Amino acid sequence: QITGTSTRPFQLTVEKLEKALQDARSEGVTVRALILLNPQNPLGDIYSLSELRDYLEFAKRHELHVIVDEIYMLSVFDESATFHSVLGMDRLPDPQRTHVMWGITKDFAVSGIRFGTLYTENQDVADAVASLCYFHGVCGPVQHKVAQLLRDRDWINQVYLRANHARLKAAHTYVTDELKTLGVPFLNRNAGFFVWIDFRKYLKTGTFEEEMLLWRRFLDNKVLLSCGKAFECSEPGWFRIIFADKTHRLQLGMQRIRKVLEEREQEILAEEKEQPCQSDQDGKADSTDEVIFVSRHQEPTCASSSNLGDLIGLLQQQMRSSDWLQKNTAEQFA
Repeated sequence: QITGTSTRPFQLTVEKLEKALQDARSEGVTVRALILLNPQNPLGDIYSLSELRDYLEFAKRHELHVIVDEIYMLSVFDESATFHSVLGMDRLPDPQRTHVMWGITKDFAVSGIRFGTLYTENQDVADAVASLCYFHGVCGPVQHKVAQLLRDRDWINQVYLRANHARLKAAHTYVTDELKTLGVPFLNRNAGFFVWIDFRKYLKTGTFEEEMLLWRRFLDNKVLLSCGKAFECSEPGWFRIIFADKTHRLQLGMQRIRKVLEEREQEILAEEKEQPCQSDQDGKADSTDEVIFVSRHQEPTCASSSNLGDLIGLLQQQMRSSDWLQKNTAEQFA
């Protein structure tokens, strides 16, 4: 929900940071650092320079280190969005406690090459990290190849990033258009490889147990999503979907997602038909510029259901009571 000084859903604000810090202290937890992901995962938010300055000033007031992870910095795929690195600021509020990380894993799609960088002006931190390199260094051939890659800025800027951004944007457009067709709300962002989706209307009771059952349902249909619980989301029903893939696999994945959601919707309708009709709008997303919500689903009314609804309910009941699937296995057909 957009509350207080927030202007968008799930917005990180200094007020929220202050509350989280005070809550931790009241529980006896000593907080040493603030970790910022920019662009953010799983929301895809890109922090403005003023927001970054506010976060860093908050950390300075409380003498916190700030670890800024900018691993998606080159994966901003829409020209209307602008990424600002903290290293592009005129000055850092607390240079000795600000540490910036980046790697080639995401932006260059080479997850197997474990190569990253750390920028820090704090010599103690640099020495501590350098000591780890004795046991977990980057091998010479990889360092050489990465150095060659990063020197070729013309190819990176004129060829690779243009093609990569175009493909990411096309994949994002396809997935979000499918979500709009399904009437599923989502956060519309322009960075990263993921979409933060609101599946709350497919949870009957709105619990994390039910969220896990829905996650398992997707998995049983060979679609691997990440549920909100994995990201410490305080509200059940939010999921992250990765769209950085080829078109034919995205099409297959969205077909499977559609199948699960349509089955779940029919189950909820059947369950509501068996219970007294109640008006309950909890868990429905607000329609704002930030949360895209196009719904073709109509809530059942207290009046008698249509003949189609009766037929669907009857078919579901027959499917549950039938042993056809047990008798006609895939092995027999093969």
